[in-house]
Amino acid sequence: MTELSIELSMLLWATILYVVQIFISAGAADLHHGVAWGLGNREESPAIPGWAGRAERAYKNMTENLLPFACLVLIAVASERLGDLSAMGAQLFVASRVLHGILYIAGIKVLRSLAYGGGLAGMGMIAAQIL
Repeated sequence: MTELSIELSMLLWATILYVVQIFISAGAADLHHGVAWGLGNREESPAIPGWAGRAERAYKNMTENLLPFACLVLIAVASERLGDLSAMGAQLFVASRVLHGILYIAGIKVLRSLAYGGGLAGMGMIAAQIL
């Protein structure tokens, strides 16, 4: 069996992080609105305040960032252009996204933005390795 590259391993961990963020967001929404609301059709979904709302926005932000990260990783793998830069970029992306989620839910604004930038930098490193 072939071992996964660092880039594909990080894509796996990013996907796991995404699913964890969905569960945190859903659980927080159920805590706020009640389990009956969570089990219902949710035709009316009022805004969720506080940390629960931030958890929802953090997971939606991860949604927006996971696709370009996955595309870059898959292009790097398919084109056999993996290297130190793409490996470090993938690791930076995942570490930054973990930190981003934690900081977002905690409501820490400036550091959250820096963590977001770290994720972008990681994607840039993978792109640079490809080019």
